[in-house]
Amino acid sequence: MSWRGMGWLPAVSVLAAASLGCASGAVRGSVAVKGQPSAPLVMKWNSALLRERGKISHSMPDCEQFAGTYQVVKAGMSKSKVEAACTGDEPDMYQGDIDNSLWGAGRDTEAFLRDYQNKSVATLKCDRGTRMLCRFNLDAGGVGMGGGGTGECQTSRGAKITATF
Repeated sequence: MSWRGMGWLPAVSVLAAASLGCASGAVRGSVAVKGQPSAPLVMKWNSALLRERGKISHSMPDCEQFAGTYQVVKAGMSKSKVEAACTGDEPDMYQGDIDNSLWGAGRDTEAFLRDYQNKSVATLKCDRGTRMLCRFNLDAGGVGMGGGGTGECQTSRGAKITATF
């Protein structure tokens, strides 16, 4: 093999790694807090290798900062790979005013994995003690958050968020 032919190998390797690698984007939506008009909201997400999980963060209109992780639910995944908040197993004292449509949905592990396969779930925490749970319907589950979708989040203080990405 000539030196010239070997020059393609590193380039192809880098491109292959990049196609499996990280991605990032924005989730745009609105947040509704009881007694206040809806306000715009932008979350930022960054995926880890293979785009099945990553980090997500945002600021509420009142400047409260949230940060956490998301996970794409895959067939055959074990319950231990999903945070306790998403499966409804987080202690009640951390759940606050989040309604049962989010917190209670995952108590049956098999049903949770079946119902949320190729969807993304996220938990975010704030240094003020507020917690947030998000569920995202992915347009292309195999691509992760980068394929777009819609979702909803709710904080433990009752704020509700609708989102599109």
